[in-house]
Amino acid sequence: MTATTTLDFTPVTTVVGSIVEGVDITQPLALEVEEQLHQALRDRGVLFFQNQALSNEQMDNFASYFGHPIPEPAIPNPALDAAAVGQADLQPAKRATSVWHSDTTFVPQPPQATVLRAVEIPPVGGDTLWASMYAAYEALSAPMRDFLDGLTAIHTSEDLVRRSGIFTADRSDALGQRDGAAVVHPVVRVHPVTGRKALFVNESSCTSIVELTKAEGSHVLAILFEHVKSPDFMVRWKWTPNDVALWDNCAVQHYAVPDYTTTRIMQRVVTAGERPRGPR
Repeated sequence: MTATTTLDFTPVTTVVGSIVEGVDITQPLALEVEEQLHQALRDRGVLFFQNQALSNEQMDNFASYFGHPIPEPAIPNPALDAAAVGQADLQPAKRATSVWHSDTTFVPQPPQATVLRAVEIPPVGGDTLWASMYAAYEALSAPMRDFLDGLTAIHTSEDLVRRSGIFTADRSDALGQRDGAAVVHPVVRVHPVTGRKALFVNESSCTSIVELTKAEGSHVLAILFEHVKSPDFMVRWKWTPNDVALWDNCAVQHYAVPDYTTTRIMQRVVTAGERPRGPR
């Protein structure tokens, strides 16, 4: 009889985040390992792996267990041979992600999952925080949840373009092509796998609520943007080289703390998602 591989999962907080031990993600995953990771990701929202020196090919292979790796969807019309895995010094554009967000919600089908690896990090600072949008939704009062279940919000890239600064000329131009383009997503998303409800509005891209007046929508969004910042829903990760984070964009938001001035090189890939659906 073949022995079963059982991974070790250590929760970082009660609601979100677990450290995973007992697996080398630079190598192909056994089916039983893949199943354990899928279940943990559904339950915990973000998983952390340490001491994982992934090449771009290994990063792509690992991400493929959680969906189809794709080039950055924020950039419209990528080259046919564009690589899914990218690596860059994020210091010049650190303000772009220093706001609570899910990745690229201003496209019709936002990414399902993101994998991020620390290549070179600042001596101090550059942490990332994640917050459970399941927990944020469930902490609202029942009348508020019922109200939000029937609403939709407009997402655009306008604020991201402004915050991106000197990203690079090519990327800024490409992002600018999306400036002003808008998509509509439900305020509350039903997770495509778990069926659980999660808040799906974020301060980075949500500008208004379709069913409300401008003033009403602004107030409701302000309440929700502040609500998701509660420490009750969060985990904070201090990176070391070759740490890898895998997270579920349907169920968590994240925030990259811009409190550093030196190089912060990260390797990143996202997987294809589907159009979000709401409760109604």
